[in-house]
Amino acid sequence: MMIVRVKSKDHAFTIPVPYAVLRMGSGILTSNLVQRKMKDWLNKHDGHAGGHTSRKHDFDSDSSRFGIELVLSILENRSTKQAIRQLIKELQRCKGTVLVDVKAQDGTEVLIKL
Repeated sequence: MMIVRVKSKDHAFTIPVPYAVLRMGSGILTSNLVQRKMKDWLNKHDGHAGGHTSRKHDFDSDSSRFGIELVLSILENRSTKQAIRQLIKELQRCKGTVLVDVKAQDGTEVLIKL
């Protein structure tokens, strides 16, 4: 089980993430249905730019669109799905390993541990 802990000045919480949830999430992300829906959503929102948008907003939307298209192209590959499954299997063998341990200047702490 993966443990995600977040602490700030006001709140602290821990989220246990079972490996079964990771496997289901990876299966959903790499499914053909989700990929088709994302492509349809990208095509639908392709011509959304109007006269009231600023240049910075156009850059942000272009870069986010590029990021989404990049992720979709990676997820379409069959070997990616197999690699994600193998990664989750390997993570299960590395119990107790700390993946992320970060403390921000404002006192917020994030810990992700297997």
